[in-house]
Amino acid sequence: MELAVFFKSLLLLAFLLMLGNAIKHTLLKRFIIPSSLIAGALALLLSPQLLGQFINITLKEQSLWIDDTVIDIWKKLPGYLIVVVFAGLFLGKKIPTIKQSVNKSLPNLSFGYTIAIGQYIVGMIAALLILVPLFDTKAFAGALIAIGFQGGHVTVAGLQSTFEGLDFAKGIDLGLGIATIGLISAITLGTIMSNKVGGSNQELEMTDDDNNLEVKDRPFGLQFAILGSVIMLAWLALSGLKVAEEQLFPETSISIFKYMPLFPVAMLTGLLVQVILNKTGAGNLISNYQINLLSNLSLDLLIVAALGALNLSVLAEYWQSIVLLGVVGVVYSTAIYFIFGSWFFNKDWKVRGIGEVGQSMGTTAVGLLMLKQATTSPDKHIRPFSYKQPLYEPIVGGGIVTALAIPTIANFGPWVFTAIMTTILISIISGFTFYKKRYQNE
Repeated sequence: MELAVFFKSLLLLAFLLMLGNAIKHTLLKRFIIPSSLIAGALALLLSPQLLGQFINITLKEQSLWIDDTVIDIWKKLPGYLIVVVFAGLFLGKKIPTIKQSVNKSLPNLSFGYTIAIGQYIVGMIAALLILVPLFDTKAFAGALIAIGFQGGHVTVAGLQSTFEGLDFAKGIDLGLGIATIGLISAITLGTIMSNKVGGSNQELEMTDDDNNLEVKDRPFGLQFAILGSVIMLAWLALSGLKVAEEQLFPETSISIFKYMPLFPVAMLTGLLVQVILNKTGAGNLISNYQINLLSNLSLDLLIVAALGALNLSVLAEYWQSIVLLGVVGVVYSTAIYFIFGSWFFNKDWKVRGIGEVGQSMGTTAVGLLMLKQATTSPDKHIRPFSYKQPLYEPIVGGGIVTALAIPTIANFGPWVFTAIMTTILISIISGFTFYKKRYQNE
């Protein structure tokens, strides 16, 4: 019976995705809104919390619509699907060396890190000075700006086990609300700025960068096997880290890897596997096109399930915290863009910066879309944006820092975490200042 309910849950997700795609390509075709986000909004609207309570579709006394058993499965799905999404992030791609990434994308890296790390700082300050004393919200909430903006709905949902392990289960709903604010703000800002700088008005789809290996026709079962093997290797690595932590620090209360989710380890494992395959001349075994079919399906299902399972009572109770953190994140990110964009980028700062802001508020795909929309010749700006990703996504774009932020706050305290982030931000700005002076003097 459980398997039947699981199958019904997947079929309902498929039906909602079909409706989401129909709405996107008819009523909302001029807007850059992912069909999965539309489907997720429909899932929430038609759930038992809202209109679903008035819908009763049964067959032989079996419910065919969204009920509590479906919602329970939708709540659990994101924690598994996100591992598939992140495991395939670098598979089938040309991976530049660290030197190549730095040389070709240092302004993009510095600008992106300034926004990302700063989001943690302003979020923690807002939480410690306002949310904790006035709204009875845990200090963990301060990290949700960066987690929700940088990683999006996917990363927030994937951190479910971390939130629950640290008695902050409501963080999932808060984070999804904040991620929605970031995504909508990124799309709005990108659309406005593309009109300002004379960008294209073409119909856009979610696309990848141009660093893919030119392979499409590998056996699909092989791609599934490779992706599954990467996930197994990541699970073994994380399990080993947890055992090592327990053995090396048995008497301490500090637990970092205990609360670390699997998906950032899967991303790093996939990156390492692809680097090894490229070095040995076997990189063409993997088709990024086919890996993306698996990853994108997982991504769509994840977003619809996560939004459909949102707990509206938590949103209603903590709406002030969500709005405050969302506004703080948007104001900080846009301020860095307008005030310091021309300092980071000597040329075309409005175009290059909008891609970074799009990624920093609405994930990598949105940043790429913003770049394409902001100019009629985006290729020269997409290249440094793409070279930046191997040194950015595994760290703050849903990577190590994203995964360890909440456990670090739990183990060392919110003020220590804020001080660490502030030190990192100062180091980044100081390093880029030195680079600019050296570059200008040469």
